[in-house]
Amino acid sequence: MSDDSQRKEPAKELQFDAVDLMLEGNLIGQINYSIVKSIASALDEKIQILLKAEEGFEPQKDETFIEAAMPEIEAMTQAVVDGCVDFSKIRFWEACETAEVAWEESRDENGVVTQKIPYPNSLEVPLPGNRILVNLEIIHSWLESLHKVHEEKGMGWISPYGCPEDGQQAYEKRKAYLEKLSQHIDSIKSNFDL
Repeated sequence: MSDDSQRKEPAKELQFDAVDLMLEGNLIGQINYSIVKSIASALDEKIQILLKAEEGFEPQKDETFIEAAMPEIEAMTQAVVDGCVDFSKIRFWEACETAEVAWEESRDENGVVTQKIPYPNSLEVPLPGNRILVNLEIIHSWLESLHKVHEEKGMGWISPYGCPEDGQQAYEKRKAYLEKLSQHIDSIKSNFDL
């Protein structure tokens, strides 16, 4: 490609994240937010796999999707609650989209834009954004549904031997995970610190 053809191509508008704009000059915040975005991407990838599986699920022998996906749902929950990331420290604005990028334009006397400066514009209703909060709520919903199935089918349901004691232990463990997951979600929703 020649230098002339490169000059004639229209300049691509830079893509900004509103949070990156809000964190301008805050290097610790920028690094932390980059890590949060990576975690969000990894979690969303796993959730999307299960959502697609749920969409195409055809029950067999009266087994619901929640029952069939129990190992994956419980593993995801355990990774969130007991994993290497403390989700309760994630801030609300890191877990969803609370602002969008808007542009302040300067124009010359002919109305031609001479300068565009990006700034974060707060949204009245947050959007899913990187989907951390939405995905944690999905996991919670699945786990809650699984817990209800366990209640309906009895304590021996989950045990390979039909043992109510095994089922009761699994039930109590899941109940504790539900409570911890709820605490993480509530913590994110109330953490507005910059």
